[in-house]
Amino acid sequence: MEFSIVSSISNNSLRFSSLEPEYVTVDLSGVVSASVRVCTYTDENGISNWLNKLASFSKPWKSVIEWQSLESQFSISATCSSLGEVRLSFQLSDMHGHPEEWHVTSSILTDFGQLPVLAKQAERFFNHART
Repeated sequence: MEFSIVSSISNNSLRFSSLEPEYVTVDLSGVVSASVRVCTYTDENGISNWLNKLASFSKPWKSVIEWQSLESQFSISATCSSLGEVRLSFQLSDMHGHPEEWHVTSSILTDFGQLPVLAKQAERFFNHART
C-alpha cells in the first residue's frame, strides 16, 4: 500500500510507502528523483495529522504550516494563496554529518479542494498499514 501527492501542474509527485514500525519511505519523482527512509518514532501519524489540519480549514490560510521528521530526513510546509493554490514545499535529506550528506528541495502545487481527499488517503495509508 502507498499514498501519493501529485502535482496539479507537472509530473512531480511525492510517494509514501513501505510503512513499518517507526519508519516510512518517502520518494520524490518528476524533474528530480530522491528517496529516503524517514524515522517517525515520536510522531507516527504526524504526516496524516498535518494533512488533516490543512484539510480542516474552510478557506485559504495565511501562515506557513510545517511538519518535520524526528531526524530531519523529511520536512514539509504548506502555504495557500487567496485563490486556493496550495504549495507544498519539502526537503528530503540523509547521511547527516557524513562527508556525502545530501539534500533535495522541491515543491508540489495542488488545489485547496484536494486537501480533504489527500488527508483521507494519508489517514487510510498510515492507519491501515499499522493494523
